[in-house]
Amino acid sequence: MSAPKRSEILGSNTIPLMFRLGWPVMLASLLETFYQLADMFWLGRLGGQESGDSVAALQVAFPLLWFFASAVAGFAMSGTALVSQHTGAGNSNDADVAATQVISFSVVAGIIVAFAGTLLAPHLLPLITGHGRITELSTSYLLWFFPCMPFVFINASFRILSAAAGDTKTPLKITLITNIINLILDPFLIVGIGPFPRMGVAGAAAATLLSTALASIAVLYIMLRKKNALKLLLNHILPEKKWVKRIFKIGFPAAVGHSAESLGFIVLMTVIAKLPESRDALAGYGIVNRLTSFIFIPAQGLGQGLATIIGQNLGANNFARAKKCAVEGIKIISAIIAIQIAVIMPFREELIALFIPGDTGVIQEGSRFLLIFGLSIPLFGVVRGTTAAFNAAGTNMPAMIVGFARLWLFRIPFSIIGAFILGFNASGIWGGMALSNLFAAFVAVYLFQKGKWLTNLTDENC
Repeated sequence: MSAPKRSEILGSNTIPLMFRLGWPVMLASLLETFYQLADMFWLGRLGGQESGDSVAALQVAFPLLWFFASAVAGFAMSGTALVSQHTGAGNSNDADVAATQVISFSVVAGIIVAFAGTLLAPHLLPLITGHGRITELSTSYLLWFFPCMPFVFINASFRILSAAAGDTKTPLKITLITNIINLILDPFLIVGIGPFPRMGVAGAAAATLLSTALASIAVLYIMLRKKNALKLLLNHILPEKKWVKRIFKIGFPAAVGHSAESLGFIVLMTVIAKLPESRDALAGYGIVNRLTSFIFIPAQGLGQGLATIIGQNLGANNFARAKKCAVEGIKIISAIIAIQIAVIMPFREELIALFIPGDTGVIQEGSRFLLIFGLSIPLFGVVRGTTAAFNAAGTNMPAMIVGFARLWLFRIPFSIIGAFILGFNASGIWGGMALSNLFAAFVAVYLFQKGKWLTNLTDENC
């Protein structure tokens, strides 16, 4: 299936376009999910108490990791609007310059995050969980993972930028090769096979470090070639005031929103860690998050395709078509998620048991979490679709409001009330999380309907 041309994006039916643009993103996300699940699988094979502790440690580490990475990810999202709208307007050189500036920003920011995270993680993790062994394992994972950050940001930016230009196949090829390498390395480094040491949870991070470094080398090589959809222009590799200004103007609300959201997940993790059976809740929560990441794969892929369609139409001043595409996209994403939830729900215990066999407490808690929270997951389609529109327009303030409200106004307060005030413990947290999705969807629809995102940023004087 060939990638759609600019003329098709500006005039063809929305849903087929979303699938043509989105299927490589879905497949790339599927591959990444497999290697994350492989981490869980091999950690679950360490045996005994170490398996549950390692799975819980991985779940504790991710929110802190996301917190350090989220601000940079928010600024990288500016590439969606800048590249898609300049491509839609026919300004290919400006699209290349924008891509080069975003990549340059990602490298610098990645180095800063790597140093800051390595220094601060050992001091911050004990604040999240009072479980000494889980804290120790989380620290070892992050000390191996933070050096990956410059590579992670290069790869993530390349995916965003290429998709905005209408090329989702090239990032897929890179993801395919590097994730295969990661999958191969996992059992050797986690469990310890042959001459390789048994590194446990740190081995999962070490495998990621090696694979993402190789991916970054491939990205830079591809962008320097003249045949790629977007080119890395060495004469624009240093920061340029007008472009940095635009990246900050577009990306700052997203950066703040992502940071506030990631901090919210850290607080939520702290709340879960205060439960009487925190180990079971943390591990069950972590496994279900990995399982539901499969459900979000079509949503992420179709959402990226939708953002490309909306952005290029906004750049061409096709505002009515941009809004129509957004509405159709929201409907199809939500419907697909609902179907997936209906399929997996009856088999939730068996699926969780695949990753941590024999640990009854974790299996039961994870099953309960998926049952309660899963009913609200289709609402993520509403949030993902509206966010695609906001990102494509470069008006990220609404997306920031939705993300902030979901965690800080709804999820954390509802979870605390349900768990500790009403006394439902873990079930109270799972119920609070479900309610937060419902209220966040209402906020997203309200901001979408106001229509302030229907703008063409290529008309602005930069």
